[in-house]
Amino acid sequence: MMGWAPAEGMRTIGGQLGELLWVEIPLVPWLKDGKRLSEEEVNERIGSEQDFEGLRKKLVETRAATLEYLDSLSEEELAEEVPCGDAWFGTFWPASLPRAELFLNVSEHEFYHVGQLTSYLWSRGDDPYKW
Repeated sequence: MMGWAPAEGMRTIGGQLGELLWVEIPLVPWLKDGKRLSEEEVNERIGSEQDFEGLRKKLVETRAATLEYLDSLSEEELAEEVPCGDAWFGTFWPASLPRAELFLNVSEHEFYHVGQLTSYLWSRGDDPYKW
């Protein structure tokens, strides 16, 4: 099912899973060390969108790293304004945002794409509640 999409031109199931990672993978290196990952680096870390087990493993690893970093931050660090740089999805592209807002953006981005995946499954006649 990884290469399936509801219609031509739509993101595949594997593409949707990769998209979940696309926003979260670069977050910690950027906020922690100021390192901006290139598109190539992010794609390399995501791996093949055809490899469900690989994507699942990467999603778990990435979330663990995000939560570990998030848990290490103080309230002051979470409130600290950090530069947004390039357009950051889910925002109105201000010059800076509180660090906590960028973590919230990961969550918002994820539930948006998980909703799409759920719709994909329903459209195939699959009951996502049985997953």
